[in-house]
Amino acid sequence: MRSFKVLIRELRGFLILWLTQSFSALGSAMTNFALIVWSYQAQGSALTTALLSVCSYTPYVLLSVFAGVAGDRLSKKRTMLVCDSTAAITTCLVWLLMISGRLAIWHLYVINAVSGVMNALQQPASEVTVTMLTPAKYYQRVGGLRAFSNSLVTLLAPVLATAVLGFWGIGAVIFFDLASFLFAFVTLVCFI
Repeated sequence: MRSFKVLIRELRGFLILWLTQSFSALGSAMTNFALIVWSYQAQGSALTTALLSVCSYTPYVLLSVFAGVAGDRLSKKRTMLVCDSTAAITTCLVWLLMISGRLAIWHLYVINAVSGVMNALQQPASEVTVTMLTPAKYYQRVGGLRAFSNSLVTLLAPVLATAVLGFWGIGAVIFFDLASFLFAFVTLVCFI
């Protein structure tokens, strides 16, 4: 029991960051999945829907090489806050376009491209932040926790997004995403 308390105390900063960022990632993944469902319902085309992923991952792949350098030079916390805020702004934009009845598939392509750029910048900053918050002797455990949460988000996002979509609609999915962002943002600003 004593060693568990020591572990929690030594990993406090990481655990707070990990839990809140994982929660925010779940909200974002749920919105992404819900928008894939929306685009397929709106367009009826698998190719059009698949292009959403292409628009998201292409900037990430192209910028990943340079993002590490940028991440080394910029404030890690500020980078994470800007990237998270940009994602929240794009989610709000989707919601506003949706409730006004003007959301088109090309909007999602642009938004996914912006999201890909932000992910490319945030990933290295997040990696470095984790190593700064974690004593070296816990790197393997922390790596395992991060892999676990990434897998859990991948598994739960479609299930939860579909359930929320079915019961309350896409607005509820977006609300959950924004609430999870706000929780992670405030925690990063105040406690990390």
